[in-house]
Amino acid sequence: MLKVMKQYSIYLPNKPGELKKLLLKVKKLNLSAAATFASRDGAIMRLIPQDRGSFEAVLKQGGVAFHKDDVLLIHINDHPGGLLKILTKLQKSHVNIEGMYIVGESDGKHASCVLQPDDVRTAKAALEHGR
Repeated sequence: MLKVMKQYSIYLPNKPGELKKLLLKVKKLNLSAAATFASRDGAIMRLIPQDRGSFEAVLKQGGVAFHKDDVLLIHINDHPGGLLKILTKLQKSHVNIEGMYIVGESDGKHASCVLQPDDVRTAKAALEHGR
């Protein structure tokens, strides 16, 4: 599976309870993916909602500042070299990866990969070719 999705990036202060405050605001909405990247000064929470319209409305109502980007959600076979095959296709198409995170599935055979390429259309075309 290869799907274009919206990823919301939200800055959070790096202190106890901030992530919980954010997630309480969107608690009735289902997420396809979530990741946090922290430093001493703060953290960036990356969220991919299943219903982006409702998600965005809740963020705006809650006064939460965000940035949104198109990303690719890819289901790959979970074996050595699986990610390398994808990255090779993207490199050959001159696509730069600006962000990535992977979650293995419980079956041990598949993984979900979120890629934030600099050019989503070119990346999608490169990955669909030869699949």
